[in-house]
Amino acid sequence: MKQVCIYHIAEQFLYEYYFKPEDYEILGEDKVKPLLDKAREEDAKGGIMAALQYYQEAEDYNPVSTEIRFHLIDLYFRLHRNDDLLNETKEIYPFCCTRAEIAQYYRWLGYYFLETYKPGLAAVLYRYSTLYEKSELAENEIHFLETAMNKKMPDYTAGELAEKISHAGFPAGPSKITLALVYKAGEEAQSEAGNSKTGKTMRQQALDCYRMVYDLTGDEETGQRIRVLSRE
Repeated sequence: MKQVCIYHIAEQFLYEYYFKPEDYEILGEDKVKPLLDKAREEDAKGGIMAALQYYQEAEDYNPVSTEIRFHLIDLYFRLHRNDDLLNETKEIYPFCCTRAEIAQYYRWLGYYFLETYKPGLAAVLYRYSTLYEKSELAENEIHFLETAMNKKMPDYTAGELAEKISHAGFPAGPSKITLALVYKAGEEAQSEAGNSKTGKTMRQQALDCYRMVYDLTGDEETGQRIRVLSRE
């Protein structure tokens, strides 16, 4: 039986859908936090390979955690392991549930294509990332690419950027499946919020789910659910 440390209902829904485990056990002891602490300690003193190992162990316990996966991507970046960086970036996509995470996803793709000499696509990815989150890094990279190519990037519309990204084989925008799963997780958490033992925790997790969906969609019904739960 697979043992995991996945305690948030949104992550549980994502894990069950995307990994389809036949059976799994949620451990009572959180083994992820100590591994993350060790990884940070090793990284702080220059032990980047040891940090990588700890992050990989943490990922095994919670493979839907964007926190862990973005740490891994950063380490692959610093190790110049661009193929691993690309693979991890592709794998993180279904678990990106906020505008900040989606923006980071596109920035890392932009970096990969900058390094692999596809400046046009890199610029498009960096610009698309800014539709989700303004970023000085993205703007600097676009300026660098414009200087290197000796031409200004066209003022693409959001639709044109999305079309170019789709044509390159990458999703343009957050996963609709993921948004539906997170919303469903919010509904289930909300229905369990009346439980005297877990009510406070489940209410907070329902709010987390709805806030992630609202962050990416601005859906008014979701916003209303947030307002109702926030008053309880």
